[in-house]
Amino acid sequence: MKALVAVENRLWRAPEGFMVRGPAGYAVWSELLEFFDQVLLVARVQKNKNGSIGEQVNGPSVSIHELPDFSGPWQYSLRLPAVQRRVREAVAQCDAYFLQVPGLIAHFIWWELRRTRKPYAVNAMGDPWDALSPGTLRTCLRPIYRLVLTRDMRRMCSHAQAALYWSQTLQQRYPVPENSYATVSPRIVLPCGFASPDLVRQRASRAHASSGSDQDKQNLFRLGFIGSFEQLCKGPDTLLHAVHTCLRAGLEVRAFLVGEGRYCQAMESLARELSIQDKVEFLGQLGPGRPIVDFLDSLDLFLMPSRAEGLPRALVEAMARACPCVGSEVGGIPELLHRDDLVPPGNPQRLAAKILEAATNPERLMQMSLRNLKKAKEFDPESLRKRRRDFYRFVKLQAGLSGARENGGIPVAKDCLPLEDR
Repeated sequence: MKALVAVENRLWRAPEGFMVRGPAGYAVWSELLEFFDQVLLVARVQKNKNGSIGEQVNGPSVSIHELPDFSGPWQYSLRLPAVQRRVREAVAQCDAYFLQVPGLIAHFIWWELRRTRKPYAVNAMGDPWDALSPGTLRTCLRPIYRLVLTRDMRRMCSHAQAALYWSQTLQQRYPVPENSYATVSPRIVLPCGFASPDLVRQRASRAHASSGSDQDKQNLFRLGFIGSFEQLCKGPDTLLHAVHTCLRAGLEVRAFLVGEGRYCQAMESLARELSIQDKVEFLGQLGPGRPIVDFLDSLDLFLMPSRAEGLPRALVEAMARACPCVGSEVGGIPELLHRDDLVPPGNPQRLAAKILEAATNPERLMQMSLRNLKKAKEFDPESLRKRRRDFYRFVKLQAGLSGARENGGIPVAKDCLPLEDR
């Protein structure tokens, strides 16, 4: 049995195979091989990406079905016929279908599945209503994209036979039919584990050294950010304005931003406009594992001022390293952080106030640190993996029953598994 997965990440070719930026490498897709003989990833493939850090996507029994790359309405129009033809070819050779939503590739495949009346499952990773809120995309078409993508995601979920949600908020906003399978299981990977007692003690010592009257030039308060600069939905501009406000208030602060994308240069220009370029360092993309852990362990406060989120993996990783964190009250972030550590999205004044509040109160910093570490430990990898396995098992069984029905066999059973998470 062959499973198709709509992948929204852009891939690129390298000598060793197809590569991707971020946690979407072979290990993610090979999970499905416990239930399916082959996995076919349908994705756009860029021509050149020399020098970029990435993970290999393809491997044994996991192959790539290439779509022409496009960006913007003009390229979309030119390449639409070729994309539709390639999508039809992919759908025709598979038995089960997983759509990552929201996403344009998922949209193409969904239309073909509707045309051929094939059942499918969704992997709901984010909310397009939040992701395309004001300030996230610099185009006059943003409000139209927002309405269309939100409508499409609602329709895709409302006809899905099964759904894997990355947060409870997404499940509430985009429900599947009552007789469909639904579970919540964000893909959280903590490769270097949780903070040790020694690290927690180091954080306490640093919190006292960098706060209040003890602060000096050698004890800068270190802020950290991890996120894509491909759009502005992660709020790096909000962070830079907040840093400017903190510096004007007299806090010796330094901000370190990890990530890359087309708005990176614009954010560097914004730092210069605010005259804070010597207080901000853009680190580019860091490799997974130890580089990210060392970065998180060096911070005094981790910031996620997003305008849109699912359930952010980077935030859980920071919490697992006992980082005090402040985030926006959007998407799944309120499911992770205490209400005292939340700010409205797109509000640099409120974000700066939270930074100042934490930086001048070492006891509050340590309360945040311990609370976050405890919360991160609730994301037991084995429990989350079991939910994903149950989801895959259900989709495989339904695909087999659907195939039997198409061949004149038994009808599809809607309640063939105990749906504890429904």
